[in-house]
Amino acid sequence: MRMSFSSDTKNELTHDRAERRCCRIAEIAGFIHAKGRIFAQGRDGFGIAVTTENPAAARYLKTLLAESLGVSANLIVRKSGFGSGGRAYELRIRPGKDAERAFAEIGGHSLPLERDAANGNDASRSGSRAEGISRAQSKRIGDKKCCRKAYLKGVFLGAGTVSEPEKSYNLEVVCRDESFAHAIRRLTNGFTGMRARVRKRRDGVVVYLKSAEQIKDMLNIIGAHTQLLKFESAMVLKDVRNRTNRINNCDHANLDRSLAAAAAQLANIDLLRAENRLDELPGRLPDLVSARLARPEASLSELGELLDPPLGKSAVCAGFKQIAAFANAPHLFTI
Repeated sequence: MRMSFSSDTKNELTHDRAERRCCRIAEIAGFIHAKGRIFAQGRDGFGIAVTTENPAAARYLKTLLAESLGVSANLIVRKSGFGSGGRAYELRIRPGKDAERAFAEIGGHSLPLERDAANGNDASRSGSRAEGISRAQSKRIGDKKCCRKAYLKGVFLGAGTVSEPEKSYNLEVVCRDESFAHAIRRLTNGFTGMRARVRKRRDGVVVYLKSAEQIKDMLNIIGAHTQLLKFESAMVLKDVRNRTNRINNCDHANLDRSLAAAAAQLANIDLLRAENRLDELPGRLPDLVSARLARPEASLSELGELLDPPLGKSAVCAGFKQIAAFANAPHLFTI
């Protein structure tokens, strides 16, 4: 089964791990800020849950958490109406030292609060500790360009999609609130030439790019270089197809006009023949009649080349205008 361009892009990103620890933490932060939520577990405190439909992305985040933060996350596979074979992949960082370490490194960025159905607790009503975590400001990504790129990579892995370039040009990130969407827009537009926009949808707020060139730049920013080459190849093929279609459409239109003109010329010739007036045609007009009767489908240029000596397209066109006029009034014309 062929995977989508979006899935292939995420799979490529999971095979390119940043060398710097700061960039790996930025990736984790972007992923969790985009798709994470806080859950309360009784009196044990608060943990973090992250859900994705891409198994490679889930494994990648689990590995990053372990290797970069020393944080253990449980991977749970659930049934889902979307994603890979109807499965959703959930990483849960349990309350305790692991969750505290993750919060300390990436901040909460006002992560949404998940109701704890098992214990009947709602984290949003569990006291100031929940409020402190959920409203914690994200750690600054910093002025390092590499970390800003890594953060956007994490955001795309968590909540991004890119359409099949053969069909349309669209890259978007679904955000749960307007504040986060505008933060991603500003971060994206901090790179030269980027013009990301924000729009509201039923399933949330979307940051999107529609320009093929900007989508190429974004693929380069997040490190999907193989997919970037595929995107460019698809752009070239699409452009060639569009050009071919335009040329074919133009050729068809020209052919239609030529056939209509030829039909009108033959009608005039038939009229003159029915009235026994073909012999009255002056100059080289009889040669044009003979050429048209021999080649009903030929263009004016092709008819001109059949004559001896040949005539140019404009002279042939003028000749048939004279034949049309002669068919309607028996005046003498010469060419």
